[in-house]
Amino acid sequence: MTISENKIYPRTGDTQTVYLKNVITESGIEIDDYTMYNDFVNDPRDFEKNNVLYRYPINGDKLKVGKFCSIACGAKFLFTSANHTIRCAARQAV
Repeated sequence: MTISENKIYPRTGDTQTVYLKNVITESGIEIDDYTMYNDFVNDPRDFEKNNVLYRYPINGDKLKVGKFCSIACGAKFLFTSANHTIRCAARQAV
C-alpha cells in the first residue's frame, strides 16, 4: 500500500501535518513513504525553506529520510556549508 502522490495531508482537516514526500521539490532531498512532518508555527509545506539549512547542490549534499518517520515541529537539518574551517576565520589586528 502506498499513498497517492497527490495526497499532502494525512488527516482530513489537519493542515499542520503533511506527507513530506509529497511536498518536496528539490532532487537532493529524498523522503520515503509515510514520513510525516508537523509544524504548528509555519506552513509545513515550506519544509525545504524553513528546515533544510545551508544545503547547496554544488556541494553534493543530500538528505535521505526513511519510511514511517515523524519529524517534529522546528527540527532543523544543517549541512556542511554551515561550518567553516579555521582557515576561513577572518583575522583582525588587535
